[in-house]
Amino acid sequence: MAKSFVVIAGKAIFFTMKRLFKLDNATQGASVELWVVMTTFLLVVRFLIDFSGPFYSNKFLLATVQIIEILNYNLVHYTLGLMQLSAARVNDYFQVWAVLMVTLQYSVKIGRPYSRSKRIPLLDLMSSFWAANLLRVQTIYLLKIPLWFIWSINAARIITYFLFSDRSATKDRETTRLVCDYMMYEHTLSETTNISGMIGYKYFVLGEDQQEKKLDPGKFRIKLDMEHTKLITLEKVWGLRDSRLLGRASDPDNKLKDVCLSFALYKLLRRRFYNLPIHEAEHDKTRKLVFEGLLDEKDDYERAFRVTGIELSFLEDLYHSKHAQLFASGFPFPSLVLSLGLVAATGYIVYPVGQIRHRIDPADLQRNGITRGVFITCYIVGLIIVKEMAEIIMYVFSQWTKVHMICMHIKCRGFGGCWLVVKAMRCMFKLIRKGKWKHKIRQYNLLISSHPFKVNMARIFPTSINLEKEVKKAILESFKGLDKNPQRLGAYFSNAFGSKGDIMQQLEWAIDLEADTHRILVWHIATCLCEINLSGDIAKRLNTFWLKPRPFVTKSRAPENVWEHYMTASSLSNYCGYLLMKALLPDNGLVVGRVFFAVRRETNCATPIFGSLFHIFNSLMNKAVVNEKANEEPREEPVTMGDDTTVTEEFAGPEDNGEHYTADALVNEEDPENGVRGDDDDEKTDTIIKMGTRLGKQLMDMYGTDKVGLWEDLGKFWTGFLLHLAANTPARKHT
Repeated sequence: MAKSFVVIAGKAIFFTMKRLFKLDNATQGASVELWVVMTTFLLVVRFLIDFSGPFYSNKFLLATVQIIEILNYNLVHYTLGLMQLSAARVNDYFQVWAVLMVTLQYSVKIGRPYSRSKRIPLLDLMSSFWAANLLRVQTIYLLKIPLWFIWSINAARIITYFLFSDRSATKDRETTRLVCDYMMYEHTLSETTNISGMIGYKYFVLGEDQQEKKLDPGKFRIKLDMEHTKLITLEKVWGLRDSRLLGRASDPDNKLKDVCLSFALYKLLRRRFYNLPIHEAEHDKTRKLVFEGLLDEKDDYERAFRVTGIELSFLEDLYHSKHAQLFASGFPFPSLVLSLGLVAATGYIVYPVGQIRHRIDPADLQRNGITRGVFITCYIVGLIIVKEMAEIIMYVFSQWTKVHMICMHIKCRGFGGCWLVVKAMRCMFKLIRKGKWKHKIRQYNLLISSHPFKVNMARIFPTSINLEKEVKKAILESFKGLDKNPQRLGAYFSNAFGSKGDIMQQLEWAIDLEADTHRILVWHIATCLCEINLSGDIAKRLNTFWLKPRPFVTKSRAPENVWEHYMTASSLSNYCGYLLMKALLPDNGLVVGRVFFAVRRETNCATPIFGSLFHIFNSLMNKAVVNEKANEEPREEPVTMGDDTTVTEEFAGPEDNGEHYTADALVNEEDPENGVRGDDDDEKTDTIIKMGTRLGKQLMDMYGTDKVGLWEDLGKFWTGFLLHLAANTPARKHT
């Protein structure tokens, strides 16, 4: 029954397609109508990828977009040529489709950064001129006027982007250098500072590029007029205490003012991407802003994550969208007017297109294979209107608009302070959601995702988890510790294990490794083994092939007072694993990639492909056999797996803490029963997987039943290590 239904449905679809799209009589191939539909569909797919967010960090999506872009250009040009070849004269449908396709071809690309788009506008302009050549053929004025209007708007947008994109990029660099020079002496402009009212914080928000700059020859710096009406600083934003929009009563939790703070910090952060100095880093007022202002313990440090999330959204827009270009000279009214004009003209096209079938020769329609001309035209028109409206919404309801509207409220106190305007602004701000961080971090677990298929899936569809409030608190409390002791940044190992001197001494070998890449891998493997050990009998039921890389011990199954420390250590360990997979580390990217590939392959050989977590633990820990001490016979001792499961393991004696493990006793031995594939070449080398297994066993042996102490120290280690990575990873790796 089901099979016959599929056959009937397939035949119905085939005959429908055959009826809709007939062969072209001139080329004896697919008709212009079919090529128009296919080209339009690919253009819409291209727009949806751009609209969904930046894709340049995803190699699969990047390759897909590049292939689609090549196909789009070739399909548009082929279809335009086919329109001239297929008919004795170009008919009205072809003229409409040509203009709409060329318009859609340019407008779908909304996420191109400056560095990737220098030649593309020229290709778009060539397509536009080809469409103009088709418009030269005589047609009714009811069609000719709106088509030329649409063509003119599209050509104007292409030329404008071509002329002003490089200028916008240059202006961005000049403004960044201006901010860098200004921050060198900003701290001298105020005698006192107050973090609650931002008194003395004259950080630029908007308008620093809209005033005359004077050179101060005596001090070799650019002098700015700080009282200029167009110059908005944080001090001015917080200074409106009685404002209906920004006053203490209207904005008590500083959520609106903090958007301006995020924008000011974004301007300061840009200097790292141009390798410019951070002059204010050592100033006391900067320390107060961070540790006494942003790191407010209310609501579990919600303000710090809110401000930072919006700040990074501005930075993302700078490199992966046109927001920075469009807002470089203020709110983009000209671009919005062009978009609205295009929507109106395109919508009007539907009316004259409905009249084409009354004036065109039916023989021409039959010869050109046009069966659904009006429907296809309405389909393209609808796509263009929806796309343009979506783009207008994307720019209007953005954090950039919020910043400009708040600054307009400050500059134009009369108009901006009107209660009706304030009410409208508040209603609009409630609709702005883009740019807010979703409190998620991505995860990668080496032990359960070492198979090539799972690694590729992790790259294409990375797993994300919610960042629990306990993890946020642990990270920011570790960060706050740098206030009194900045040296803690590089002393993450002693901060975690320093209170236990004997344990710290025995674990020092796991820190004295060649690079951060090796440290992450060794400690990540050890943390994963401790996590499997904590899970108990649930490890037997979790098949690694279907398991996603995320913490798998629930709060109800974790021992008392362990879960918050476990979540911190496990989620941050997996997050550092994801950073390693993406080569977002201080080490050379090529080296990181090769080390990760070698360790992933080694792990894949040392662990069962379709086994459970228990099989992985058993496979690795059974190979962590300690060498027999001199004049001592090895004995058997159980290693506890949670509360119920035990794994028998050989070890040399009670005084051995793991320093004397032999390399060939850890991993990569043949184990046909468990499906483990050995590697004879690596048996005598102390590899990463062997060191990670050794460290994991040491931690479990040393802490024993003290689960709280183990996971608390691992949590401290990973929070400190994450701060170390953040401080030392070059900013350019994140673009």
